[in-house]
Amino acid sequence: MTASQLRVGIFGTGGIAERAMVEPSTLVESVQVIAVGSRDPERARAFADRFGIEAAGDYASVMTNPDVDLVYVALPPTVHARWAVAALDAGKHVLCEKPLAANGTDARAIADAARANRRSAFVGFHYRLHSFTQRLLEVIRSGVLGDIEDVEIDFSIPHFVVGPGNIRLNGDLGGGAVMDVGCYAIDLLRAAFGEAAVLSSSAELYDDDPRVDLHTDFVLSFDDGITARVRASFLGDDEGQMSLHIVGSSATLHATSVIVPQWGATLRVTAGEDVLIDEKAVDGESSYVAQLQHLVEVLGSGAATPLRAQDAVATMELVDDVYRAAGLQPR
Repeated sequence: MTASQLRVGIFGTGGIAERAMVEPSTLVESVQVIAVGSRDPERARAFADRFGIEAAGDYASVMTNPDVDLVYVALPPTVHARWAVAALDAGKHVLCEKPLAANGTDARAIADAARANRRSAFVGFHYRLHSFTQRLLEVIRSGVLGDIEDVEIDFSIPHFVVGPGNIRLNGDLGGGAVMDVGCYAIDLLRAAFGEAAVLSSSAELYDDDPRVDLHTDFVLSFDDGITARVRASFLGDDEGQMSLHIVGSSATLHATSVIVPQWGATLRVTAGEDVLIDEKAVDGESSYVAQLQHLVEVLGSGAATPLRAQDAVATMELVDDVYRAAGLQPR
């Protein structure tokens, strides 16, 4: 890439490619989507024509395009490792849509390929680049809460969102609530409290594909003695939840919309009847735009990043352990 331009090729033509890459790239002057690939080249051409993308074809055509600096892998998690490693071997940097891969073994293969090829691989935990998330982590680490006594995360998608035919209900494609939203919770908790182990896990399974969890409750234990209860679910009420609640010896924190801060995220810290912090996410700030701006900076200067594939391996290993503790096999 040049100092001023990151040229992106996309694997996949689903809605996430549009929302997470094509649309935000129009708001970042230094990022340009120049190629798209699909198993069906005609589908890639239709996508390219719709968004004014120059080149379209199969995945190989994107990897061999000499003008592509980074490949965005917007495919089901079960094929992330195959195509991310291929792109890295072809000399491209890679951004994988979350989760990084189907399991810890595949995640490590991506990280190893990045290291071997001296290229960068990233996972698309875009929310980590939003100023709200950075402020949330700052408050948690500040000591204002005192000793942490209880942590609870509820990431429950409204029950009507994930219905029959949705890829999140397909075990062959890496479906399941922990894969879809539980990975966010694990990533956020690791950022706040460090490394963890799974204490317990229980899952409600999808009748049509019992490999897939519709709803999983699990408990993580961290090195400093903190435990966190997590709910990852496709069976939420009509409003759903994306909340984090922390009780400390000095104060209590409650945050909403923590994995999509641009949807009106709020942060409130109270001590008894006293309100210590009452903040909202900045209007109009997009975590997807922030992610692209961040990638340009990291690839241009070597700046530190919370999106490194090497760091995301531990998140996927915990996802595996959550499934094992619930009596399921990793993806």
